[in-house]
Amino acid sequence: MSDEQLVNRVVSTLRSSRPSPVAESVHQAVLDAAAALQVRRSALASRLAAGRPAEADVVGVGPEGMNAWMARRSAHWRTLLSTRPNGLLEHLRVGLPLSRVRIRGGTHIETVYDYWGLEPAARVMVANETLGIYRQGHAPLQMSLVDDRFVLLHGPEVDGQPSLMATTDTACLAAARHYWDAARASTFEVPAPPVIADLSPRQRQVVALLSEGHADDVIATSLEVSIRTVRTEVAAVLATLGVRSRFAAGTRLQLADVLQTDDPPGP
Repeated sequence: MSDEQLVNRVVSTLRSSRPSPVAESVHQAVLDAAAALQVRRSALASRLAAGRPAEADVVGVGPEGMNAWMARRSAHWRTLLSTRPNGLLEHLRVGLPLSRVRIRGGTHIETVYDYWGLEPAARVMVANETLGIYRQGHAPLQMSLVDDRFVLLHGPEVDGQPSLMATTDTACLAAARHYWDAARASTFEVPAPPVIADLSPRQRQVVALLSEGHADDVIATSLEVSIRTVRTEVAAVLATLGVRSRFAAGTRLQLADVLQTDDPPGP
């Protein structure tokens, strides 16, 4: 299959995303850039899988291996630009505190999440994170551009497990920069759902975590505040929503219902 045929195939697959509040030309630019990067990624991963020389290395295998490599290396990074095609609240609950540590250590972190790949509670969590730059738009392909020197991408499968691949390949770096620019240009403001619009950013994050049934200690760890602060915020949230008990079934349903919207914000 030629590069042109592969690009067309990838673009066709990516077209399955939902309608966008941004211009079709912007959406198409993201798809084209993602497809071009995917072609480069696939070529490098295939060479590594076949044991052929490639300007890339597998740096971590399996979730634990990939996370361990990131933990060891990221302390020295100055800039981390990432795109994420999906996100669960459970992943953000753990990942955002780790990102805050890197930011306090001096790393500039900027991430574009795919709006339709985030579950509703995760959208609220991301939109109200105050440390770091987190945007929502179109980001159909996962990648991280580190210090504008190398790119992190999905690598070849190793012993049945996913891997993380780092590359300094010139063409891949150029494709990653182009994709990043396109994804960033596709972002849009995500307003808070009306019922929680009057809450502070942290209280909105509390709502998101409450909707998953998390206890005060878990919320405190996720938001890096004291349990006492969480209880104060929970009381304010429940008062605003007009309910008495966080454990009542009606409260759970009301909190969850606040977040259940798949409609994108207007242009």
